[in-house]
Amino acid sequence: MATSAATPDHTPDDPADPAVDPVAAAISAVIDPLIENEKVIAAGYAERSRLLTELDRLGHERRIIAGLGGDPVESGRNDPDTGAHGPAWDDEELARRSMAAEAAGALRLTATTAGMMIFDAARLTGQLPGFHQALSRGTITWGHAVKMLTLTDGVPEEILGAFEAKVLPAAEKLTSTQFVRVAGRILERMHPVPLPDRADAGFVKRRVVFSPDADGMAWLNAYLKAEDAQAIYDRLSHIATDLDLDADAAPGPGSDSPVPCRSKDQRRADAYRDLLLDGVGPGGRGHGIRGTVSITVPALTLLGRSDEPAILDGYGPIDPETARRIAGTATSWSRIL
Repeated sequence: MATSAATPDHTPDDPADPAVDPVAAAISAVIDPLIENEKVIAAGYAERSRLLTELDRLGHERRIIAGLGGDPVESGRNDPDTGAHGPAWDDEELARRSMAAEAAGALRLTATTAGMMIFDAARLTGQLPGFHQALSRGTITWGHAVKMLTLTDGVPEEILGAFEAKVLPAAEKLTSTQFVRVAGRILERMHPVPLPDRADAGFVKRRVVFSPDADGMAWLNAYLKAEDAQAIYDRLSHIATDLDLDADAAPGPGSDSPVPCRSKDQRRADAYRDLLLDGVGPGGRGHGIRGTVSITVPALTLLGRSDEPAILDGYGPIDPETARRIAGTATSWSRIL
C-alpha cells in the first residue's frame, strides 16, 4: 500500500527521524510520564482531602452523633478489658474522635495524626478552595498545599480569599520553598494585624517540647524567636565545622586512611548536647564562637520612619523593632541598592 503525502513515514517524535535529538528524546520518554505521574499523585492528595473532609462532615451529622453516643465501649470511652473509664466527652467531641479513629484504622496511622490530617483537609477544602482545585488539576504539589496551610494558620478569614487568589499563580510557577518566601512577604503587606503585635503574641508561646521516639532516641524542640533560633543553629554549625578531622575519623577496614564517621548533622547534634549538658562543645569547643544572623532592613525602617518588615535570611519577615535591635549590635554592613 502506497503512503500518501498526508501521512509521513516519520512523526516528529519518531527517534528514527534525523531531526529528533536522540538524547532529548530519551530524556523526554521518562520526564513526560514522570510529570503526568506527579499530577496523578497531586490529584490523589486532593481526593484524600475531600474524603477526609466528608468524614469530618459526617462527624457533625445528628444521626451519626446519636448513633455513636449510645455505646461507650464502641466509642472508646470505656475499655472492656481493663474496666477503665475514659473522659466524659460530649457527643459531638465523641463523634469527631470516632471519625479520626476510623481514618486512623483505614490509613494505619495514630488517631492523633489522623485527627490532624482531617483538620488540615477541612481547612484546605473549606478555606483554600483555589489551592484544593489546583491540587486536583496537578498544577501544584502537596508540598505547596502544606506550605500554604502553615502560612495561613491563624490568618484572619476576611483576607484569606484575596490572599489565596494573589499567591496561587506563584505556587503554580515556583518550588514550594520559593513560593513560601514570596507568599510570606505578600501576606505581611496584606495582614490586618501589625507584625510587632503578632510577634509579641508569638513570643508568649515560647516553649521547649520533649517527644520520645524509637530506638532509645527522642526529640527536643524549642519554639523561640526566629532570630534566636537562627543564631543558635548558626553557632552549632560553626562548632560542627570547627571540629578537627581526626576527632571525627576512624581507620577504615583494611585501610590506614581516616574515614569520617560523623556527618555534619550528627556533629551539630553532639555540639547541642554538650553545650547544654556540659557548657562547652565537643573537646571544649564553643568558647568564643557566636551565632550570627543576616537581615535585610529597608533604610526607612532602620531610621524608624517606616514599619516595612525586615527579612531574616533563612526565615522571612520579622518585625521592625527586632530588626532595629539586631542592626544596633551589627558588626558588619552591606549596602544593597
